[in-house]
Amino acid sequence: MNKLLAKGGIEFIAVFLGIFLSLWVDDNIKSKDLKVEKIQVYDLLLKQIDELLLYTDERLTLYDRQVKRGQYLINNWSNLKQTNFTDKNEFITDIWFSIKNAYYPDFSTYETLMESGQINLVDFETIKMFGKLYKKMDDINNVQTKELEWRDFIENRLMIQHSDLFIKFEFPFDLFELFENTKRDKVIYAHLKSIFSIHGVRKTRIIAMREEMLSIKNHLEKIKYQ
Repeated sequence: MNKLLAKGGIEFIAVFLGIFLSLWVDDNIKSKDLKVEKIQVYDLLLKQIDELLLYTDERLTLYDRQVKRGQYLINNWSNLKQTNFTDKNEFITDIWFSIKNAYYPDFSTYETLMESGQINLVDFETIKMFGKLYKKMDDINNVQTKELEWRDFIENRLMIQHSDLFIKFEFPFDLFELFENTKRDKVIYAHLKSIFSIHGVRKTRIIAMREEMLSIKNHLEKIKYQ
């Protein structure tokens, strides 16, 4: 009887140890998998920031030129006819093509990680910094919406109040000629000046966003393997 009990006890311990070791191995594998997934998420976020910085730098080069050209146009408003615009079409594209020149960074990686819940694998500070950066696009989109509204207003005013000019000139690449013939229209001038002011505001806000991107990049590089 004692032998049977001893044998039964040994078998129970063996089964128990087998289950324990199986669970321990399974937990270990899950822990390693989770660590690998966490590193992958950090890598994706770093790649996202690098892409955002590259795009932002390209846009800021455009906006620097755009602001200068807008100011140049305003400064020469009274004598547009005599003003020599280098590469006229490029000049007009820079100051007038609101949608083409808009700031639309690609946050798709961050958005996908948010939707999947994988963003929760990273530290709270990273989540908070990305959330703050993403939210700043609301302000920039509001500015860009206002720019488009005012640009469309000028275009409509030219067509309605100065429609006779369209017999001779084409829109938009005869924009300077249209402005030359409507420079006494204070409503057009006021809206145009406001658009150029918005260009400066957008540039300033994007420069601030770029600083936040650099802070996020530095944070990610420090914390990735912790």
